[in-house]
Amino acid sequence: MQLSSRKQAVLKAIVKAYIETGEPIGSKNLTLMLENAPSSATLRNEMSELCELGLLHQPHTSAGRIPTEGGLRLYVNSLMRKNIPSSGDISFIDRELESLHCEPEGIPAAAARIITKLTGLPAFSCLITVNPPRIKKIELLPISRSSAMLLLITEDGRTRNQIFRTGRDFPADAEKCFRKLADSRITGKKVSELTKAYMQSVIAEAGLYSLQLMPLLTAVFEIAAGIEETDLTFQGESALYNISANEETAARIMSLINRRDPIISILENIGDNVGAVFGADTGYNELRGDTLIAAKFSLPDKYKGYIGVIGPNRMSYEHIMPDIEYTAERLTEIMTKAQKDMED
Repeated sequence: MQLSSRKQAVLKAIVKAYIETGEPIGSKNLTLMLENAPSSATLRNEMSELCELGLLHQPHTSAGRIPTEGGLRLYVNSLMRKNIPSSGDISFIDRELESLHCEPEGIPAAAARIITKLTGLPAFSCLITVNPPRIKKIELLPISRSSAMLLLITEDGRTRNQIFRTGRDFPADAEKCFRKLADSRITGKKVSELTKAYMQSVIAEAGLYSLQLMPLLTAVFEIAAGIEETDLTFQGESALYNISANEETAARIMSLINRRDPIISILENIGDNVGAVFGADTGYNELRGDTLIAAKFSLPDKYKGYIGVIGPNRMSYEHIMPDIEYTAERLTEIMTKAQKDMED
């Protein structure tokens, strides 16, 4: 949509004022906001034409104007000045991220908590495995005379464990057989390859120890099956209830988030740069009146993901979008380093 420079200036001024105050903006106030402002009558004409274009809305007769979702969309995508995060926000993000000490898989979820602290908005992180991870190591670690910990580590740094009761009469030769099978039949396999049929063939190969090792090898299958190729983490449920119109609205959004796939499909439509997706454009009524702001991070050939916030249409895009974009860039750096450390 092509707008004259004056219409662009009017729309920008009204959007910025509305985000700040939440109040309709009249022509008289608009003359104070614009440089070399024309007369109030001229501004009223411009505002009326912007209403006809669906970019502004007049809540009631004699009131000023507020931006529609279409007006906000045009402002964010075309008219908003691209900012960088404030030095205070950069320091906060860097300090919080540098204090993280967790495996690569856990870093995005921790970063979402940081975003919630910074913005006061509910935040999410989505981590998508580009290729199914391979098993790097599988160990059976004794805990007591009758129990052990089954530990599975993938090449991309995911760690899973499960306590397994071996019983006091668990033969040493059975444990030796398990370690041999783990090295020859499990280590190096993609988690997607550890199907039920494949694990049954491994159990059969245990021969005399099949009965003793069946529960243990079944546990390996269950752990591998539980390693999701796509993970969505949500932080700040209380913040969601604070910003929503009512509890019912917040509950509907939470239900949509818990289904995971709708949010992930929305995020997959965001490009490589930070973007804003307005709820009305998603096809989900639960998100009407809200916006998702997200940015992509990635670890080539291993992960890609998104981090962002859900908030009302009226929020500080100029402030929040640079913070999200910067956090995503730092996530790429930190996860790349964490992955390299895991491989070393």
